[in-house]
Amino acid sequence: GINAEYGAPIMNKLGTYLHKAVPDMRLTIKKYADAKFEYLAYCLKIKEMDDEEYTFNSLDDPLPRVEEGNYEYRVVLRCRAQARAYFLQLRSDVRVKLQLLNSKHVQDLTDQLEKWTKVLLAYYEESAAISEKANVFPIDIDLSTVVDAQ
Repeated sequence: GINAEYGAPIMNKLGTYLHKAVPDMRLTIKKYADAKFEYLAYCLKIKEMDDEEYTFNSLDDPLPRVEEGNYEYRVVLRCRAQARAYFLQLRSDVRVKLQLLNSKHVQDLTDQLEKWTKVLLAYYEESAAISEKANVFPIDIDLSTVVDAQ
């Protein structure tokens, strides 16, 4: 019949997908989300610094950091550029991994369903052979005992 001999390899293959590939994908997506958050935080910081500079300029008041060479602003710009590059790299990685994971999942699922179909076919053929050997048909039933019981 259908036993662990047939089902275990199928379940192991699907288990590998569920317990290794999917958690790895989740980790990659988490890294991507963290990188995106970091990049957006730098964008916000630059926007705040630009607004601060605009406010000081509109009041004809010199901004101390601008007079001192605007080092902090240049550092934040450089950090934003690095964060953007990292974010874009991770976004590409997520896209590629999702495509690979999806195609692998479809292929693996197709393969496992084909194997399962073969297992069921073998089980059916084995059951049919056993039932042909049993030769229990026709079954003699005394219908009068069945009708009287009701």
